[in-house]
Amino acid sequence: MRSGKRKVLLTTARVVVGVGLVIFLLWTLDIQEIFDHIRQMRSDYLVYAAVIYFVFIIVSAWRWQVLLDFKKFRVPFTQTLRIYFISLFFNNLLPTTVGGDMMRVVYTMRGRRADSLATVLVDRILGFVGLFILALIAVVYLLVLRSETEFLPFMVIGLSVIVAITFVFFSRKAFRVFSPIIGRLRFMRLGERINRLHEAGTDFGGAWRPIIFCIAHSLIIQAALSVAPFFVLRGMGYSEVGLLPFFIYIPIINVISMIPVSLNGLGVRENTYVMLFARVGLSGELALAMSLLSFFIIFAYSLLGGIYFAFTKRYQTYL
Repeated sequence: MRSGKRKVLLTTARVVVGVGLVIFLLWTLDIQEIFDHIRQMRSDYLVYAAVIYFVFIIVSAWRWQVLLDFKKFRVPFTQTLRIYFISLFFNNLLPTTVGGDMMRVVYTMRGRRADSLATVLVDRILGFVGLFILALIAVVYLLVLRSETEFLPFMVIGLSVIVAITFVFFSRKAFRVFSPIIGRLRFMRLGERINRLHEAGTDFGGAWRPIIFCIAHSLIIQAALSVAPFFVLRGMGYSEVGLLPFFIYIPIINVISMIPVSLNGLGVRENTYVMLFARVGLSGELALAMSLLSFFIIFAYSLLGGIYFAFTKRYQTYL
């Protein structure tokens, strides 16, 4: 009961923080100007951005498919893509991305829960690796050419943590250091389950080809996430900012939005858009409009996942 109340309070606090950050932006900016920018959005550029975001979804599902194939899950790519859309729906519906990840496990496990969960965790880890690589490149660029250092410690620490987690998850030797402590977790057989999950995950330890392939997928995904807002900005009639700042700032925005202080990055993402793109001359109203439209496209795709959820059977047998 206490744990449940704590989760409710934490979720409520994150919602309040996110909404508060958005209200702060709207209070400091001209709301009418924001809506004017959104109304000026050209439909053709909206389609371009939507296509780029669709590429992001396709490549994300493909990355997961590589891991499923390595584990010999006989899931056709069409079904993998459908499940990925469902996970997007739950990512936007629930307070954390864990909901979407668990739906991926539910739809693929077929009696192999540990293996299914391992593919999702490895998919997440390798996605973070690609994200932090691009973000680190961006902050090094800012350091060398502009002497801006405020994001560098955060990115170095974040990438170090991800690399350490990856090493422990893939390495049997590294995991042995923690296994005696983990084995003592008797509640709900948590220790046993973590050990099984690790055993399922260590199969990827020597699988350099799929791992490198998936990291390449992650870099493509982050590139797509950088290009799509560029088309949104162009669609609102602003052409004075080139593509390069998007490759610099969007990975940083994506990393900062992962900080669990608000609901799915709400408010944090929008404030970071305004703060960073002000450096290349964008007004706060234009940056916020770009952020909102970009999020709207992803949210629209997640609604398609809701439709798939209504008509897709769980535990389907794959031939």
